[in-house]
Amino acid sequence: MRLRLTVAYVGTRYQGWQLQAGSAALQTIQGQLEHALGLLAGQPVRVHGSGRTDAGVHAEGQVAHCDMPDDRLARLKDLRHSLNALLPDDIRVFAACPADPDFHARFSAHAKTYRYQFWQDKGFVPPRLVPYVWCSGPLDVERMRAALPFLQGRHDFACLANAGSRPGESTVRELYALTLAEDVVWQGCQPLLTLQVTGSGFLKQMVRNLAGLLAAIGRGRLEAAVIPRLLAQGERRLVPTATAPARGLTMVSVDYGEHRS
Repeated sequence: MRLRLTVAYVGTRYQGWQLQAGSAALQTIQGQLEHALGLLAGQPVRVHGSGRTDAGVHAEGQVAHCDMPDDRLARLKDLRHSLNALLPDDIRVFAACPADPDFHARFSAHAKTYRYQFWQDKGFVPPRLVPYVWCSGPLDVERMRAALPFLQGRHDFACLANAGSRPGESTVRELYALTLAEDVVWQGCQPLLTLQVTGSGFLKQMVRNLAGLLAAIGRGRLEAAVIPRLLAQGERRLVPTATAPARGLTMVSVDYGEHRS
């Protein structure tokens, strides 16, 4: 039977989603899931994720699929409970349910949503936020918001893709929505900034590069109006901004069109 899994994890101590060879397999999210599922299935189980999050990136709604033997599933009273009992505390399966035989976690997806968080205050970071934010320093939020319309829509985002994207993959993506919200989480500190991006898909480290670009604009190092030119040039090396740290990024959800009219 094909299963659809919804998975949350803190990526801090893992080398990303993608399986690695040998003993390093358990240092990845995919490796941990395959190990737990294999124990339950009594045989190797391959897990396919909706996206390959980088080392240190988190997830609240990563989606994956796998195929499990029917006879083994029939013996399990609660697959989700059984999986979570075998997984480390920083990886949790929120849902495990039957899926159509042709469901594919990556290829069936209509859209994905990511969140990137900037902590602006230089004094300290609230302890509960430490693993999940980039300590970016003060940023001009209105300058950053002025840049969002230039990024929304269908574009060639090659200039925001780092090396390592899938060979032959198109670099054209559509960003459906971008928002930048401010949240006062500690009185006397600068607001927490939360960038949320929903798109048809994302290239390797695209959201982190987008966050780095917006931070440079928020620091006054670039003007929002340069974005169309950077997109047209289509080369990462011509974008004079750094890739934002992985710890600020979280995969929020994957949309498979179930709720669309």
